[in-house]
Amino acid sequence: MLAIKLWNILRGYVVIRIEGLSLEKFINYAIAKGIYFWDIIRIDYTTLEAKVGINGYKELRHIVKRTGCKVKINQKIGYPFFMHRMKERKMFITGFIFCIFMVFMMTSFIWNIEIVGNEKNSENDIIKYLDTLGLYEGALKYKLNLSDIENNMMIKLDHLTWVGIHIQGTKAIVEIVEGIDPPKIIPKNIPCDLVAKKKGVIEKVIARNGDALVQRGDIVKKGQRLITGQIQREEIDTRYVHALGEIFARTYYEKEDEISLSEIKKIKTGKKFTRRIAKIGNNQIILSLEEIPYKNVIIERRNKRLLNWRNIQIPVEFITEDYYEVIQKKETINESIAKDALVEKMTVDLVKNIPQNASILNQDIVFSKKGNKIKGKLIIEVLEEIGEQQKITPHIELKEDL
Repeated sequence: MLAIKLWNILRGYVVIRIEGLSLEKFINYAIAKGIYFWDIIRIDYTTLEAKVGINGYKELRHIVKRTGCKVKINQKIGYPFFMHRMKERKMFITGFIFCIFMVFMMTSFIWNIEIVGNEKNSENDIIKYLDTLGLYEGALKYKLNLSDIENNMMIKLDHLTWVGIHIQGTKAIVEIVEGIDPPKIIPKNIPCDLVAKKKGVIEKVIARNGDALVQRGDIVKKGQRLITGQIQREEIDTRYVHALGEIFARTYYEKEDEISLSEIKKIKTGKKFTRRIAKIGNNQIILSLEEIPYKNVIIERRNKRLLNWRNIQIPVEFITEDYYEVIQKKETINESIAKDALVEKMTVDLVKNIPQNASILNQDIVFSKKGNKIKGKLIIEVLEEIGEQQKITPHIELKEDL
């Protein structure tokens, strides 16, 4: 059926109104001459409305004379009529084509560059370097090789672990992930201490060089000396060494969160409102001007783009938004299920902060209920190495043979 409708639109047809006392004779004569009618509607005893192709309509003049009926065109539909109207509006067509061309030209260039995720590299330095790679405001976006630009940035700029560039309309969004600097390694000829990089309870101390200042069971705070490189003996003078060793401690990671015991579910009523939007570049034209008739809705969106030509993406998109009316229904969540979901969420958030080489010893969860919400506090006990090097001040350089 859809193929037939499309074919009728391409070849063109008219909606006609037939008036007279011999309507049945009119239809029979038309059928005998091979003229095809469809969507025939009887308005009253002396009036019919029907659709007929252009060629069929031209043949009706002979039947009109024989039956004495009158035929009037109510509507002209299809490609031939559209093209005929367009020929009479040459200035409109010229202006429309020029407008599309200008929109296409203006949306073919980069007019804005957004840098996301940079902290160690300044935005100005990144933009200046992108300029040398060909990505700048006013650059023709179809000539950009984004893969090459990303690779060059990874090679030339410091602290980068990943670079992603994508074009969104006339904006180039440069996403950057900067790596965490590894702890600075102090040369072995420089005296240093081992200090705690976080609070914890000492579990094991292995002093390979230097004197241990803590033992199992001690509670240490961040920055506290664990193994010192300052060696003091009664019989000899103070000397300084490069402290080495491993210090394992039990550390604790905490997370608090809450979850509601009720949720609002949206149920469709079956009523729907459709809005159509034409998007040209970054500009949107709303084709459906009616107001949305519903207060509570669920929106479903469908996008259709024009076909690309070679490597050129035509910046025209048609958007259909379906607004489904919904009623809101409040549902209560089982308390046990809510607690399990809360524990899972907090665990996932905490594990992101725990070093990969650490061992999880224990976890404890405490719940409290306040009103319609469950609050939880999760504590994960971890065994990890907490020592990091710190130069001894004042600076004293060791001999190479040490």
